[in-house]
Amino acid sequence: MEFTWSVGHFFMWLFIGRFFLKNWYIFILLSISWEIIEFFIPLDFATETISNKISDLFVNTAGFYLGKKSRK
Repeated sequence: MEFTWSVGHFFMWLFIGRFFLKNWYIFILLSISWEIIEFFIPLDFATETISNKISDLFVNTAGFYLGKKSRK
């Protein structure tokens, strides 16, 4: 299941980087903030290990990078 969420993260940030957001600082702020907010969401989908949260940040970054790269 975690793999499915990672794929979702990747394509979400790919889309955002391609069509909406250019600024790396805003991306980092949003990406890290969401992972922190997930600690406080009392729903099953937000429950994950610290290592998965860290891997989400790497997946988010890869998606955003490739989305931005595809603009050119």
